[in-house]
Amino acid sequence: MNSRRTGNGRLETKLTRTVVFLVTVIFVCLFTLLSAEMFFRNRGREIENQQYLAAQSAARIESLQSTIENIASLIVFNDVIQKGIYGNTASSGSELYAARKISDTLKEYLHIIEGTDEITLYTIDGRVLTSREIRGNQDPGTAAWFREFKERGVASGFSQVHDSVPMQDGRVVKVISYITDYYSIRDYHKKLGELIISVEYQSLLDMLRMDSPLLQGYALCSGDLSELINQGLTGLSPADVIQRAQDGIYNSSRGVFIVSDVMKDGWILLSEISESKLLKQSLLTVLPLFAGFVLLLTLMNIFLRRLIRKVVDPVNELSRAAGMVGHGDFSVSVDIHTDDEIEELASAVNRMVVDINDLMRKSVEHEKRIQQMQTENLLMQINPHFIYNTMNSIVYMARMHHDPQIADFTNAFISLLQSTLQIRTSVFTTLGKELKIVQTYLFLQEYRYTNKFTYEILCPEELKDCRILSVMLQPVVENAIFHGIAPKEGEGHIRISARRMQPDSLCLVVEDDGVGISDDSIREILREDYQQKNGVHKIGLGNVYARIREIYHEPNTLTIISRPGEGTKVTITVPYETVEKENEDEQI
Repeated sequence: MNSRRTGNGRLETKLTRTVVFLVTVIFVCLFTLLSAEMFFRNRGREIENQQYLAAQSAARIESLQSTIENIASLIVFNDVIQKGIYGNTASSGSELYAARKISDTLKEYLHIIEGTDEITLYTIDGRVLTSREIRGNQDPGTAAWFREFKERGVASGFSQVHDSVPMQDGRVVKVISYITDYYSIRDYHKKLGELIISVEYQSLLDMLRMDSPLLQGYALCSGDLSELINQGLTGLSPADVIQRAQDGIYNSSRGVFIVSDVMKDGWILLSEISESKLLKQSLLTVLPLFAGFVLLLTLMNIFLRRLIRKVVDPVNELSRAAGMVGHGDFSVSVDIHTDDEIEELASAVNRMVVDINDLMRKSVEHEKRIQQMQTENLLMQINPHFIYNTMNSIVYMARMHHDPQIADFTNAFISLLQSTLQIRTSVFTTLGKELKIVQTYLFLQEYRYTNKFTYEILCPEELKDCRILSVMLQPVVENAIFHGIAPKEGEGHIRISARRMQPDSLCLVVEDDGVGISDDSIREILREDYQQKNGVHKIGLGNVYARIREIYHEPNTLTIISRPGEGTKVTITVPYETVEKENEDEQI
């Protein structure tokens, strides 16, 4: 029969669940590790990108600061400006001319930096020289932002964001001013005033613009950590962020703060990455990996189910065959070719079924033989009953004629018949009962073979309760008398002994010192039908030998050792069993 899926698939279900569970756990662990690696790597990469963007913005601001400082140096050392401010003016006309020359010179520097609103020279005597064509008389010295800067006590630096001087049309813009002291180049100890370069606030915003979807906000702080620019950065103070940052990064519950401090005048750029946006961005990078893992896990599960089914189908076939054998169907056979241990197991099952069939056949034959023995024993009771009644009459007549010898002989024979009637209805008896029959038999044979033999029976008392086959020793003793002692000249001796052998074996030995038996005669005597062929209707050695093999099997057996002229030794080995160990009513 071909191997196919059978049974309810419990093994397949259990195996599939276990394997799929383990594979799923392994995949989930692997996915967790890889996704965590990708998540944190992407998170770090995004933070590095934001650091790069912030560094670029800070570099642009630092470049602007350097350019402003360089322009301020050029203006301070310009001869026209130095002469116009420091020179002695003879008249107001000359003064106006010098102011005009200074204004034109300042205009030349005005366009170097895109977004420059105004360049102003504020002299020590209170004059205001500017790059504008038209300017009101607003005095920088009275402005709050200028006074705040001067209160710092520094020679140069940047002011806070403030309003510019109104333009011709009255428009005012936000600016941040660079202020530096300037001195006479001829007398460097003589201060001439302050140079003010104002840059539009919008120019700074343009330089700080960072195109990043993760950016929550940013702020540009001055050296004293006051905010020059703040675009969406709220919640934490710059001082807290700078204090907690390590290597320019501070991770908070609301986001990641990046600190850039490469700018001049102590300026610091703070930018904030939104934690929710960063998390979302990092998770999006894991989604392709998740989809790949789901697909791979699905394919792996399909493959594992097919592989498990391929392994389990032969096992199911064996299970089905075992179930059929358990229900008494011994015609089952499995045909499995897997070239592994399952195929060997299938071959073993097939051999087992064949062996069971063979054992059942032998068991039936064995039972038939046991029943045949019982039937023969029952049939053999007919003649003993008739003879028993006749012998009782002979005893009565011997006593009437006062012949005790005939009465003793007949009583012994009656005793033998009584034992025969009791024993031959059963396959088993005890060693004690069997020896009693043998002793009675030997007593009768002494009348026939007067002064022909002597005998001795050696049996420990504890062995007399051992269970043996009925009529097992008497045929052996009979064989010793007829074939060993009777043909011998002179008197012979028969010795019957019993002993226990290890492990749990009973050894019975019948020895005689008769004429011995040839090997061919031994083989002939052991034939079960020997006595019937020679017209002797009794149980012979062949029958005893056959019954021992039938009931006890190997290695229990009957052996004959004999040499012509030296005697014969018959050894019977059977299991050591006592009536107490067995159920005495269990006699077949």
